[in-house]
Amino acid sequence: MQDSYFVETWGCQMNVLDSQRLEGILLQRGLIRARTAAEADVLLLNTCSVREKAVQKVLSFLGELRHAQAPSGSPRIVGLCGCVAEQEGERLLRRGLGLSFVLGPGRVGQLGAALDAVSAGKRISFTGFSATQDYDAHLIARGAAARQYVTVVHGCNQHCTFCIVPYTRGHEASRPVTEIVREAREIVAAGGREITLLGQTVNAYRCPASGSDLADLVVEVAAIDDLWRVQFLTSHPKFFTDKMIDKLASIPKLGKCLHVPFQSGSDLILKRMHRGYSRDQYLALVGRLRAAIPDLTLSADAIVGFPGESEEDFAATLSVVEETGFGQLFGFLYSPRPRTPACRYLDRVPRTVASERLERLFAAQSAIQLALNTRLIGRPVEVLVDEPAKRGSELWQGRGEDKRVINFPAWEGIRAGDLAIIEVTGATTHALLGARKESGGSPAPVSIKPQAA
Repeated sequence: MQDSYFVETWGCQMNVLDSQRLEGILLQRGLIRARTAAEADVLLLNTCSVREKAVQKVLSFLGELRHAQAPSGSPRIVGLCGCVAEQEGERLLRRGLGLSFVLGPGRVGQLGAALDAVSAGKRISFTGFSATQDYDAHLIARGAAARQYVTVVHGCNQHCTFCIVPYTRGHEASRPVTEIVREAREIVAAGGREITLLGQTVNAYRCPASGSDLADLVVEVAAIDDLWRVQFLTSHPKFFTDKMIDKLASIPKLGKCLHVPFQSGSDLILKRMHRGYSRDQYLALVGRLRAAIPDLTLSADAIVGFPGESEEDFAATLSVVEETGFGQLFGFLYSPRPRTPACRYLDRVPRTVASERLERLFAAQSAIQLALNTRLIGRPVEVLVDEPAKRGSELWQGRGEDKRVINFPAWEGIRAGDLAIIEVTGATTHALLGARKESGGSPAPVSIKPQAA
């Protein structure tokens, strides 16, 4: 019987792409994908350690699997991968927990060697970072999705005091422009329509061969025939220059959504976070971006309850949200992470206080988001079709160039990857509602409960 595999993924888009790399290696070795983790002979847990809750999920998952057998009856091979593997994988390997091997995010290309070691009766740990990382893009198991990710820079040099990423993904290392463009061309040739360039601090990108920056890279990728849009994330506010903004604004295929975390609206907290900009500098950047790129939608991250945050500091965060009008906001309670400077700060905000502040932040953002979405009613939007909506079997889902989700009735012959003009007929906080706009006609309105969006 042919061995099967399953990859369980937690975390960000970079982890999603790492999982595709892991799958590609497994497929090359002749394994087939199992429907569920319980049905797999080889199970990989690709983990995230940015938030404490994610680590707890991994440990709980390992506990459930500890005594489970593979479908073949032999012991299941369980590999701990990703950021938790880099952070504390060796300790967990020594504890048992049913782990067969540990593989850090800088060692994805050594999955085959880890499996060979297990076959030889060893329990092994591959962690750390090499100066030259093997990156076999042709092995990535991308599937048929029209939206695809391409990593352009690994690691991070910023060392924000709350963030564990520099310790789990290493120092920044940019890939050459030629290598990235070649990968992007192959994606488009295989049916990809939108490419998102990934980096923990993506606008810190510098080609090691030519010195090209992110805007130069986007120009090269956008020149690929049949590519619909190019996006990028995650950006750091302090790396946007006027020259970069002007060049980005001149690229017709650039998507109209930028993710630019601000983390806090308080200068005091920003300084303690080691973010490298002030509140006024962030708001000035927002103004420059919106002046250069019409109809720009901004999304952001914010941390609530960082050590030392007062009610006044939180009010400053809330006011940035209200002044900026984000199309989407990801808010998080501060989570102390090992090895980071902030985990040693003593002036912790009580959990109940931080949770109440986060609820107020979400309430303010929900009102803003609904108002922004409602303004789009009646507007035609070019949409890249994704798939049937997760809720509501008669609806399909897609996104426009600003990344807003829009749900609409299907039509005969609809396929994932199609481009269609959808007229917005309604809005909820988290999605738009619409119908296909036929040439010379008007769409029928859609009626749907908000919770179904």
